[in-house]
Amino acid sequence: MTELKGMSYSELRALLEETEAALKLKRTEELKVLADGYAKKLQMGGFSIAEGIEALKPYLPAKPVKTPSVPGEERKAKYANPADPSQTWVGMGKPPQWFRDQLAAGRSREDMQIS
Repeated sequence: MTELKGMSYSELRALLEETEAALKLKRTEELKVLADGYAKKLQMGGFSIAEGIEALKPYLPAKPVKTPSVPGEERKAKYANPADPSQTWVGMGKPPQWFRDQLAAGRSREDMQIS
């Protein structure tokens, strides 16, 4: 540890880059060894690699559900009712009845868009 204290910033940076490269290489090597061992065990058990991969799927992390906004965060209105501008819609979810009525009456989305 005391050896590091005597090193300059550029020397420490170079050491860090060298260490990160060595870690990446070592990780790849060890992962290959593990994968080879797993493949051999699958084959010895009479299973295919595809079956082994399928069996590992429950161990994969679940994909995060994307939420459109932070709870409580208000979105800006994108559309307003030409007949009553106090009625607005952000453009997400089910369109309000006034919006559908205006479309049915021949107006376009652009006609109701707030600039």
